Amino acid sequence: MEKPLVRVPRLDKLFFPEDALTKADVLDYYLTVFDTLRSHLVGRPLTLIRFPDGIHGKSFFQKNPPSGAPDWLSTWTIRQTRYVLLKNRETLAYLVGQGALELHAAPVSIPDAEHPDIAVVDLDPMPPAGFDEARKVANLSLAALSSLGLRVMLKTSGATGLHLFLPIRRGPTCHELMLAVKGLGQEIRRAAPDLVTLERSIEKRSGVYFDYGQNAFGHTLAAAYSLRAQPGAPVSCPITAQELPTIRPLDFTLRTVPHRLALTGDIWRDAPPPQDVTPLLRLGAASLAKR
Repeated sequence: MEKPLVRVPRLDKLFFPEDALTKADVLDYYLTVFDTLRSHLVGRPLTLIRFPDGIHGKSFFQKNPPSGAPDWLSTWTIRQTRYVLLKNRETLAYLVGQGALELHAAPVSIPDAEHPDIAVVDLDPMPPAGFDEARKVANLSLAALSSLGLRVMLKTSGATGLHLFLPIRRGPTCHELMLAVKGLGQEIRRAAPDLVTLERSIEKRSGVYFDYGQNAFGHTLAAAYSLRAQPGAPVSCPITAQELPTIRPLDFTLRTVPHRLALTGDIWRDAPPPQDVTPLLRLGAASLAKR
């Protein structure tokens, strides 16, 4: 099949006004990092966050393809929702043309979207807590998971938080895995009750929210190397545990990440193989059984 010609309209539109970055800059970034970005999204259904008028304009989540999407767009239907798959550069160019600034993905991959191949923890600090507090909770979580013999991949959220990804062998359902991660969160909260919360209500949260709910079916997180719609054009960027003590969120932006990749390559290129998640399931069950 001949590759489609993709026309990206209004390339001069400002997407990040404070940084004088246009849609053309966003397109150039995504095409520069495409090979690395795609390697983490193979078979993963995408959820788009579209900002047609830039980061200060109206935005919306979109799981089905945009209205009038071309028929060459690769998609996969899960529970009556038709998700876009990132198969080629043309798809990425088309999505940017539609104002898709952020690319989010669930911790599942086709054809089996009912059984995750990744367990995730989203550490989301609530002001006045910030990145330093998220860093502390990440260290506690890394220690707990390491004690279970599990290896973790880290990345910045692109805002003030951190994401922990564990490649796992398929088996548990989304709900079973969510409960296991909730149990882990309860153990972390017991270790640092003034720092960690599992409170679902935003108004009642304080400290760092240990979001186990991102493992629930249909929930998504910003993909590795996705831009985030914030001033500075930050990127949700993979990091090493050795970098964790010193990095700051705005170290990783549209302007800096391509250079980082050119120098170091993809931090996640040596990801752990799928791991037996039984120790986490046992810990979660034991923790949830405590009173």
